[in-house]
Amino acid sequence: MAGNGIFFDDFGNANDGGYNREQNEARERQREELIRRIIEEKGEAAYDEMIALLEKEDDDPEVREIVTEVLYRLGEKIAPKLEKTIKEKVRSGVKNDVPLLYLIDLAGDLGLRRLIADITKSLELYDFEEAQLVIYEALAKLGAGEQFYPLLRYMLLEGEERFMYGAQVAMVLSYLDIPEIINDLVQAIDSGDFKGEELETIKQALTNMINLHPSYKEILITLVGEDNFENYVR
Repeated sequence: MAGNGIFFDDFGNANDGGYNREQNEARERQREELIRRIIEEKGEAAYDEMIALLEKEDDDPEVREIVTEVLYRLGEKIAPKLEKTIKEKVRSGVKNDVPLLYLIDLAGDLGLRRLIADITKSLELYDFEEAQLVIYEALAKLGAGEQFYPLLRYMLLEGEERFMYGAQVAMVLSYLDIPEIINDLVQAIDSGDFKGEELETIKQALTNMINLHPSYKEILITLVGEDNFENYVR
């Protein structure tokens, strides 16, 4: 990217010397400034170069986050190009394509429902459960994840997967408009299988469901009691 390669070099150099609070804050300001400059100077014309960076730097989480944030903020301006890219990638049949996974996640956040069939088909391309959960979450955000509810419920409450992916599964479930999930998440919290950050993530999933569907609050109160409600949410 003309100019932006230098921006990314500068951003990377800021990592020297370790981290402390001030460095983290400065780095976040630098990150935000980089995103702003790319959007202002390139706009939607940055799309092809962002995709090229994602392909080249897909193992660099910081570059990946900046690229996807730029594309997210461009939103509808790049939606047709994003749809075309995802369709082409799915059609190519490349297995375990990590950049495609990030684009699918982005499509879910942008609400690109025209991609539901393509995203569903992409499940065939991934062998690892972490990737499949990203796809399930994108479909759930697009209102098309109900068919996977029985599998996701099993992964949360019964399968051995719960010890590795339980919190991630809970977040996927939180985007589905299925009232029974409130009971599933309460069961997960009460099971004793989850501690610390994972437990807090499941509570956050329950909170997300109530925020998305306020009527579900009464279901939770019925299950745990009004006095105990705060122990299940964040």
